[in-house]
Amino acid sequence: MDRLAQTALSAIRQMQDLKFDLAHNLANVNVPGFRRDLPNEGNAGFLKRLDEASAKVLPLETDFRIFSGEMGSLQNTGVETDIAVLNDAYFYVQPDNGQVALSRRGDFSVDALNQLVNGAGDLVLSDGLAPIVLPPFTAISVTDIGEVLVQQPGAPIGELTSAGFIGSTTTGLDQLTKNLDGQIRKADGTVPDPDQTGKFGQGFLEASNVNAIEELVRNLDMQRQFEINVKLIKKASDIDSAGTKLMSLPN
Repeated sequence: MDRLAQTALSAIRQMQDLKFDLAHNLANVNVPGFRRDLPNEGNAGFLKRLDEASAKVLPLETDFRIFSGEMGSLQNTGVETDIAVLNDAYFYVQPDNGQVALSRRGDFSVDALNQLVNGAGDLVLSDGLAPIVLPPFTAISVTDIGEVLVQQPGAPIGELTSAGFIGSTTTGLDQLTKNLDGQIRKADGTVPDPDQTGKFGQGFLEASNVNAIEELVRNLDMQRQFEINVKLIKKASDIDSAGTKLMSLPN
């Protein structure tokens, strides 16, 4: 019966991880460009005792997080600093920890240092992986290849100044994972080199690719599975107790 209980406990442990992913997905359902977390890859493993014919089942997980690369829906906001990636590319950002990462969150703005940032406050980086610093401007435009153009005060209408290109890449997308800080990089913490293959749309935002209804249905299903495994553990305990009582009866 120990094996039955351990199997059920292992399943409960895996469901706890799934519940964390589900809660994280739902918390970010309204974050532009958010990529839905998927169950961590792993297999069942067995710890065997050499002197006994018993085994305990434990989940063996990989040390990185995988996510869905499916595109979210496009929302027409009309805001000139909202930028959507129209293909499967990612652009480069630099979070507070200084480690370059990839993102598709396109709710851009300009910070106090005139640097282009996204809605999380991460610096948006150029094709040279440097912050994009904007001169004073009255209007901003982003071309489909990611060039940032601004209309400076006093300049003739239509005379635009380039502030650089948004760095982008479609290289090695199958190697991308979410690191411990929640940012997208390769498993070793690095990012692919820019190849400037991104296609951009100004005045649009890509929504999160989380489907709230699907996540809630998954939550209900996991709750049922949890209850089943709790019943299995109780049943195993009852059987063990009954066996102990039988063994203690006088001959």
